[in-house]
Amino acid sequence: MFRSSYVYAASFVTSIALITGLNPAAISGQDSAAAEGEALFQARCAECHSDEQSGRTPTRFSLNSMTPRAIVAALRDGGVMDREGASMTDPERITLAEHLTGRAFSAELVPDDAYCSDRGPAPLDLDRVRWMGYGGDLEGTGFQPEARAGLSADEVPELELLWAFGFPGASQVRTKPTVAGDVLLVGDQFGGVYALEARTGCVRWTFEAESGVRGAIPVAEDAQGRSIAYVVDARTTAYALDTATGDVLWRTRVGWHPESNNTGSATVADGKLIIPISTMGEVVAAVSPTYECCTSSGAVAALDVETGDLAWYHRVIQEPAVEAATNAVGTQLWAPSGAPVWSSPTVDLARGRVYAGSGENLSRPTNATSDAILSIRLDDGELDWVFQATEGDAFTMACTTRAQQNCPAPPGPDVDFGMSPMIVERSDGTEVLVAGQKSGTVWGLDPDDGGAVLWSTQIGKGGVLGGIHWGMATDGRYAYAANADRGQTTVDINPEMEWSPGIFAIDLFTGAVVWETPTPEGVCNGRRGCYRANSAAPTLIPGVLFAGGLDGYMRAYDTETGEIIWEMDTVRDWETVNGVPARGGAIDGPGPVIADGIVYVNSGYSTFSQMPGNVLLAFSVPDR
Repeated sequence: MFRSSYVYAASFVTSIALITGLNPAAISGQDSAAAEGEALFQARCAECHSDEQSGRTPTRFSLNSMTPRAIVAALRDGGVMDREGASMTDPERITLAEHLTGRAFSAELVPDDAYCSDRGPAPLDLDRVRWMGYGGDLEGTGFQPEARAGLSADEVPELELLWAFGFPGASQVRTKPTVAGDVLLVGDQFGGVYALEARTGCVRWTFEAESGVRGAIPVAEDAQGRSIAYVVDARTTAYALDTATGDVLWRTRVGWHPESNNTGSATVADGKLIIPISTMGEVVAAVSPTYECCTSSGAVAALDVETGDLAWYHRVIQEPAVEAATNAVGTQLWAPSGAPVWSSPTVDLARGRVYAGSGENLSRPTNATSDAILSIRLDDGELDWVFQATEGDAFTMACTTRAQQNCPAPPGPDVDFGMSPMIVERSDGTEVLVAGQKSGTVWGLDPDDGGAVLWSTQIGKGGVLGGIHWGMATDGRYAYAANADRGQTTVDINPEMEWSPGIFAIDLFTGAVVWETPTPEGVCNGRRGCYRANSAAPTLIPGVLFAGGLDGYMRAYDTETGEIIWEMDTVRDWETVNGVPARGGAIDGPGPVIADGIVYVNSGYSTFSQMPGNVLLAFSVPDR
C-alpha cells in the first residue's frame, strides 16, 4: 500500500566514509554502533561488495543510496539476499542497514497528523494534468502557458508563501512535482513518494521506493482505464503504481550494470516509459585506487507501460569495455566507459525520435558518443545521428583528489550535457534543437540534418560545475540559459572568457545574446556553502522567467529586459504543514513548477559543498 513505515535521520558521515574509505566510527565517534555495523559488513557483505568486485556487484556507494528498509527486506526470508541474511537476527539486519545507509530504520515517513482528512489512495484527475516531467512537456521547453499556470506577469510581484513541506532528514530536494488536478506528486532523496494536496500541502498518501527518487513522476491512464504513476528510483528500479488502490502493478530493474543509476526524469510517450541511465556509481567509486574503473555505460531504456517489459535499451557506448591499462597501484583499468545520460530524454513525436545528452567518458581511450547529443529512434531504440560537442573528455571524482590515482590521464574538462535538449518551434515555423553544455556553450542544431550546427554561442567559461548545468527554457522567441560559472575548472578550455554567472536570453535564429542579467553580488557574504551562480533549470510563464540561485534565492525576471521583478530568500527555517523541521538552502537541479496559481520551489542542495536544505515551498497570490 501507499502508507510507508519509516522516517529517516540522514547522516553525511557515512557518505563521506564510503567515498573516502575511512571508518565511519573514526569520523562520527559513534564507536559501538559503527563498529558493529562495519563488522557485520566485513563478515557478511565485503567479499562481494568491495571495490575489487568492480562490474559484478554494487559497491558500498550504491548500497548507500538504498533505504534501510530495502536492505533489511533483501536480507529477510524471500528477499534477494535471504541466503546471506538467513543466520542474522533482525536487529543485526537493521544495524547493518543503518550503517550502510547512514539513516535510521524507524516507523513513520511523516507524522500521523500530517495526513489529510480524506487520506488514502485515490485516482488522479488525469484530465487536469497541469505539469508533468522535467520540462513540463515532451519537448522539454520549461514553458507553462498562462491558462495552466493560473498566474499572470502582473501578479508575480504579489507572490507570498502559501505553505511549506519538510522532507524528513533530507539535505537536498530535487524531484520536480507533477501536478494533476488538486494533487501533486513529489519524491525525496531517500525513496519517499508523497501525494500532497495542492492548496494545503497535507499528505494524501505515501509510497516507499527502494532508493532515492531524483526525477519527476510521470502519470498516465493505462489500457484498463486506471490512473498510473510511474516512479523510477536511483537504482533504476521502475514501479507502476495504481493510484486508486495503492498496488504496485509491476516493477522492473532497468540498468544492466551493478552501478547503473537514475538521475534524470522518466517520460511517457508512445506506450513506453523512457528512462535515462547514468553512471554515478562508478564516477564516485573511482575515488578508490583499488576500484577497477570502469565498465559501465550510460543508456536510454524504454519499458512497455502496461507490463514493465523491456521494449529497447540503447547503450550509449556500444562496444564492451576491455582491459586498457593499470593505474599507479596496479589496479586493472577498463575502457571505453562512461558517457552517462544524466538528464531527462526529450521526445519528438513528429520525427519519432528521442533526444538525449551524454556526459564524459570515465576512462581512456574515449569514444565518439560522449559529451554528445544523441538522436535515438523512438520505435526501436536505434541510433539515428550523434552530434559530439567535445572530443577526448574523460573524468571521474578521482580527478578532484590529491593523488588522482584513478583519474584518466590527462584529466578532461568534464563538460558534459547535463540538461535535457529542447525541441523548439520558431516564429517562422521551423524547428531547432537547443542544448546547453557545461562548457558554457549553447548549441542550436538542425534536427532534420543529422544535428548539423545552425549556431553556437559562448556565454561563460564553463567547467566541472559551470556553464549550463541543469537546463534552459524557451518561449519560442528566445532560449533562456542559466549559467553556473562558480569558479571551478579542471581544464580551462575557454581561457579568453571571464566567469559570468547569471541568466541569458538568446535569439533562436542567430544565437545572439539579447540580454543578460548577472547573478546579484553580495548575497553570499557570511553564508557558508553559498555561491554566486545560477545552476538550476529555469521555468517560464508568458512574460516571466523564474530561476533559482545557489545563493538560495528564487528570482523572477522580465523576459523583455531581464529585470528582476520578484525575489525570495529561501535560506531560513520554515514552519511546515507536516511538522517536520525544515530549512531552505541552495536552489539547484530542476526549476520551479507553476500550476493553477501556485509556484512550487525546491530549496536545499547539499551536493558539491552547497547549502543543504529539505523544504518544498508553495507560493501564491494572497486571497486568491
